[in-house]
Amino acid sequence: MGLDKWLKPEEEEKKLKQREKKDLTPQKTNEKISKKLFKFELVCSNKKCKYQKIIMKKVLTEKDKYCSRCNALMKVNKI
Repeated sequence: MGLDKWLKPEEEEKKLKQREKKDLTPQKTNEKISKKLFKFELVCSNKKCKYQKIIMKKVLTEKDKYCSRCNALMKVNKI
């Protein structure tokens, strides 16, 4: 029983180190994904509306290309 008290903290430290290593690996994958994203600037073609928005996606969908206020087709500029 006396040795178990001394061995448990070492096992917990090993588990913490393993968790830290696991936490570092997802950051590397997020950096790779962010390079594949594109920045799109969308401007409503309706002169009265003048709605603008910026979206970061890999590919724009048809829903993204229409204005959320007046449902007019928006001009797309890739930044």
